[in-house]
Amino acid sequence: MAATFVALGAVIAACGGSGPSAGASTVPATTAPGTITVEATNYQFTPSAITAPAGPVTFSVKNAGTEEHEFEIFKGESVVDEIEGLVPGLTKNLTVNLEAGSYTFVCKLNGHDLLGMTGTLTVQ
Repeated sequence: MAATFVALGAVIAACGGSGPSAGASTVPATTAPGTITVEATNYQFTPSAITAPAGPVTFSVKNAGTEEHEFEIFKGESVVDEIEGLVPGLTKNLTVNLEAGSYTFVCKLNGHDLLGMTGTLTVQ
């Protein structure tokens, strides 16, 4: 019986790690209704222009490329939230509360934004 609790504790501890940034939820992806799906490939996001309603917005971002990418949402020069460590083949969800306005999303990792990995986000 004690071995069961030790094994369970090891499994629970293995699921831990550094948590997401404040106000965001970055979890393994399960696409829910209303989720905006974004595909990151080498040097582009698809779609590159997104319109979303104000309030909580969930992005499901899949890296379909061959290099590691990030998905960073900016309001002007300020980072609103981001997904880091998006390795090839991985999909992660990011839920963020957005106010109406104009945003951009980019991958600044290794200068990917300079190669065209940018997009626009309009929140109404």
